Amino acid sequence: MFSLLFTPLGRYLAIGAVVVMVLGGIYFKIRADAVAEIEAAALADALRRTENAVNAGSAVDVRPDRLRDADPNERK
Repeated sequence: MFSLLFTPLGRYLAIGAVVVMVLGGIYFKIRADAVAEIEAAALADALRRTENAVNAGSAVDVRPDRLRDADPNERK
């Protein structure tokens, strides 16, 4: 096995294997980073939407004397 590495063909095979492994590692690292970036963007969007919903709910006027007011969102 190790004697193959001392031949010219063995050295080329070893160099080729190292190159393939390095390129494969770079590919999987870039892919993992892209997935993490997309997940972070989706999480940020969900948090923004949740914050907007909470703020909109907090802005609703819920005084009892407004119970009989006309609904501005009612379809006519």
